[in-house]
Amino acid sequence: MKVLFVYPDINIRGGALSYHYGLGFLSSVLKKGGHQTALQYLYGNYDPKPLLNKIEEFEPDLIGITTVSFQFKYIKRLLKDISGYGIFTICGGPHISLAPYELEKTDFLNAICVGEGEYALLELADALENNQDITKIKNIWVKKDGNIYSNPSRPFIEDLDKLPFVDRELFDFQKIVYSDYDRAEFMSSRGCPYSCTYCANSGLRKIAEGKYVRFRSVANVIAEIKDVITRYKVKSVYLNDDVFTINKGYVEEFCAIYKDEIGYPFEINTRVENLTLEILKMLKDAGCYRIAMGLEQGDEKFRKEVLNRPMSNQKIEEAFALAKKVGLKTKTFNIVGFPFETAGIHMGTVNLNRKIQPSSLVIYIFEPYPGTPLYDTCVKNNFIEKEREDEEFVSRTDTILKLPMFSRKEIIKCYRRFPWRVYGGKSFKRAFLFKLYYSKYGEILIKLMSPFKKIIQKFAVK
Repeated sequence: MKVLFVYPDINIRGGALSYHYGLGFLSSVLKKGGHQTALQYLYGNYDPKPLLNKIEEFEPDLIGITTVSFQFKYIKRLLKDISGYGIFTICGGPHISLAPYELEKTDFLNAICVGEGEYALLELADALENNQDITKIKNIWVKKDGNIYSNPSRPFIEDLDKLPFVDRELFDFQKIVYSDYDRAEFMSSRGCPYSCTYCANSGLRKIAEGKYVRFRSVANVIAEIKDVITRYKVKSVYLNDDVFTINKGYVEEFCAIYKDEIGYPFEINTRVENLTLEILKMLKDAGCYRIAMGLEQGDEKFRKEVLNRPMSNQKIEEAFALAKKVGLKTKTFNIVGFPFETAGIHMGTVNLNRKIQPSSLVIYIFEPYPGTPLYDTCVKNNFIEKEREDEEFVSRTDTILKLPMFSRKEIIKCYRRFPWRVYGGKSFKRAFLFKLYYSKYGEILIKLMSPFKKIIQKFAVK
């Protein structure tokens, strides 16, 4: 069977292309099962023509579309645009897993996958190919003859090492590496042990039985990294796990083997709660050059009560001080425009970043994801402007919320001024370049400066 994957990455901020790990796993499992796969990566502005051309060229039997909440308005348009081909369509991913009711509401959508899709999609492809019943496959919900067949979820995949390595040939992976500062992305785990109220993990952990946070063996991860750096031109490695440092023993084993057998510079995501000087020294010695941590909001009380992130500001400051002590660059993730936030509360985020002075930072405007506690809060308090839900803008640079104490205009202003407020008077080059990046004309500037972005990055974060 021919399966065409569609990755909508429409109206997103930044100049780097993205590799989708989930689609990579799905493709590798399907190929191992004897099916053919292809991909249409939709990047930039909404344009269905590349997908229509790909359908004509590849002639798929099944079209699988991955979904995040912001992209779903475009996916509904795509489903309509391709409906004339009469091809079986299925959506998966975090949005549809947390909002399975979309199946009934969405025209031209035949099925959805709730939760992990590797074995479920393989069963579906096999059944369709052999004209077998598709209404009883675990994790798959089917719309047929006016009925919705909703099936229970199979347990989370326990042993991730049993999955084949992700299919990087599905994408133009070398092009993705070049677009992201010659960096190749990997994931050693699935799931996050925390339940932040704004994050999809808070809901995804509940959709199946079994252990939610799972790590691949170190040997398996190292083998994949070796495979990739052998086949592609790569200068650094990014371990894009939610929290890489959960298990000290795992970090210790990884660092020892990585240093001896890989040796490329690498970076990780982590949380301040499980960072110690010992772990940071291990990382640095193994070749780690930067760690990224989510602050999201700098007001300690707000962060704990609204976001369910109980770490103290003191602990945050200590973690960043330790990272700098061992010579690691740092990066913070921040969000503005939460329900019940005000411009004054947002200044706590500014002040905390200004105090710790990260090497680089990211600021987003809050997006309410269906299936999360904070989305339910938005609905309960009538914060979502329904008439603006399908409005087109660059993801995480605007808001569809109407907050009584934090206007849309103020939120956007805080978003755009954030880097200057953090770095102003501390580091002129960072203040200036990040201010340009987050300005009203940032997207245009990103495209114009794209050929020089590696030079700019080195200048900005040095």
